Amino acid sequence: MNAVVEAKPAQPIVKLREQFETREDSFKSALPAHIPVERFLRVVMTATQRNPDLVAADRQSLFNSALLAAQDGLLPDGREGALVIYNTKVKQDGKDVWVKAVQWMPMIAGILKKCRNSGELSSIEAHTVHANDKFSYRIGIDEQPVHEPDWFADRGAVVGVYAVARLKDGSRVSEIMSRAEVESVRAISRAKDSGPWVQWWGEMARKTVLRRLSKRLPISSDLDDLIRRDDALYDLEGARQDAQRHAPRSLAAKMDALASGMSKPPQIEQAPDTPAVTDQRAAPGAKAMDPYRSADEASGAVAGQGEDGGGAHDEAPSSDTGDEPTPAQLAFERGAEAKRDNLGTRAMPGEYRQEGREPEMQAWLAGHKSVQVETVEGK
Repeated sequence: MNAVVEAKPAQPIVKLREQFETREDSFKSALPAHIPVERFLRVVMTATQRNPDLVAADRQSLFNSALLAAQDGLLPDGREGALVIYNTKVKQDGKDVWVKAVQWMPMIAGILKKCRNSGELSSIEAHTVHANDKFSYRIGIDEQPVHEPDWFADRGAVVGVYAVARLKDGSRVSEIMSRAEVESVRAISRAKDSGPWVQWWGEMARKTVLRRLSKRLPISSDLDDLIRRDDALYDLEGARQDAQRHAPRSLAAKMDALASGMSKPPQIEQAPDTPAVTDQRAAPGAKAMDPYRSADEASGAVAGQGEDGGGAHDEAPSSDTGDEPTPAQLAFERGAEAKRDNLGTRAMPGEYRQEGREPEMQAWLAGHKSVQVETVEGK
């Protein structure tokens, strides 16, 4: 009598490999000529084996994310890019249900690679600054920061990051962010407590300052899309609405609110169990609260329009005592002086961008706006 042998169900990783192989033609069409499809799929499978949660995640989002990586010509190897798991709400039987989805996230090495190969720039780089490093940068004077780390000593904790790009005409564009500024960007990431922000904080910090720098560079739309592939992982719309809900309408009102402890918006709520993100891009208007804005772009949001469409007050803040000028008054005068010297808003002193110095930042911008000159550098 012949024995009946029951077929064992294929292991999930084996089934996943077979599903990727059936889509080989799609990946081959998306990949650039220098990346063989066999190598790409091998890297994808290695990534899923290292992170079994990818196998259990929403399968279609995994395929779509891998296809985006192929279109970008980057490998999801944790260096050029990563496949990040997040939670998102979907409708099932008329109810909102949390499911695990996958998002393609280009990393710093992949972004730098694409920037260098784009033909738009001569060079581009991003670095972390440690407490014991020698670092200096004079706004409006230096083309790029002077950074002298001691590689053979304890460099201390990371205190900031910066990025520098050299354009085809030989000029340089730089961007500097403190650790607090980087953490403020991380704070609105719904994957802030998992994935790359935990495993590769330095890489994410460098990518953050590079994203902000990219807004001032002559890069192609394809490269711009690459840098913003992970926008779905940031609650830009939530941050914008929250800031609008707590933002006073005028400079004087903003300063009064700050003094009364109303300046800081509440923490953004996170999804249960694991950090969650919606599976949609930032809604229209989210750019106004883009955490990657430079000081030039931020000036429009801070000292620009209010809810009624009018501009912020341009007069100098008044002093109730009439004695010594307040820090806001000094900031206003410094802003006006910078404008008279034909300096743009990039000349704002770095200390005014720090957390807790919002009144001085707003006063400096108002002072800068109050002076009318024919030409202003950087506008």
